[in-house]
Amino acid sequence: MEIIKYLSSKKVYLLINIIILLFGYGFINKGINLIDTNLTGSNIYVSIGTSLIAAGIIIFLDLWKMLTINKITEKVKNIINESGVERIFKKRDLDRYDDLIKNLNESLDICGYSLGGFFESFGEAIINKSQNNIKVRVLFVDPESEAARQRAEIEGKSVQLFKERIQTFNNYFNGYSFVEIRKIGVPLSSMIYRIDDVMFIGPHFYKKQSKSTLTIELAKQKWLFIEFQKEFDRMWNDAKHL
Repeated sequence: MEIIKYLSSKKVYLLINIIILLFGYGFINKGINLIDTNLTGSNIYVSIGTSLIAAGIIIFLDLWKMLTINKITEKVKNIINESGVERIFKKRDLDRYDDLIKNLNESLDICGYSLGGFFESFGEAIINKSQNNIKVRVLFVDPESEAARQRAEIEGKSVQLFKERIQTFNNYFNGYSFVEIRKIGVPLSSMIYRIDDVMFIGPHFYKKQSKSTLTIELAKQKWLFIEFQKEFDRMWNDAKHL
């Protein structure tokens, strides 16, 4: 079905190619008929005919190549569309967060080992949203856990730094009931950061700072968005209050 649809869109291209093949066949046939009477003329006709047929074959092969490329491209697009991948960035610190936080209307989920960058950039902005009936869930890896110690070592940091940043974070939002903070003693499968209906995820690479690691933006309610939201909720439900 796809082949028929593709070839249908190339009608003029196909028609020209068929004409070239027919001309080629005609020249070869005329050359064969002249073999007994005009050897030189027959060779010229056969040469022209074979050249035209060769060109026609090349055109058909080119059509097949384009069809194959189109099918692969369409398949990749379908995979991306179905999964919900919107954009891929080379780092964690994105300007895109600014507008999303500014327009935060309902809820925010975020998890991390220290979230120092988030606190420094958006701590005040989150507090200013306190009258908007929003809900903020912040999930830390327990700084006393082996998971936090290993991550601090991988990133070349002190686990004490994690403790201090988490304590600062907790103190800053103390008294704001719309911000709930929990901790869990397991390594994070991924960075998960959802601002209303926009979610960002990203891996935690070995011996690489989180802030310089790639980030993927996911579209609302596509299957990747749903899976990572479930992952956050599972961790949240198993976590303890800070």
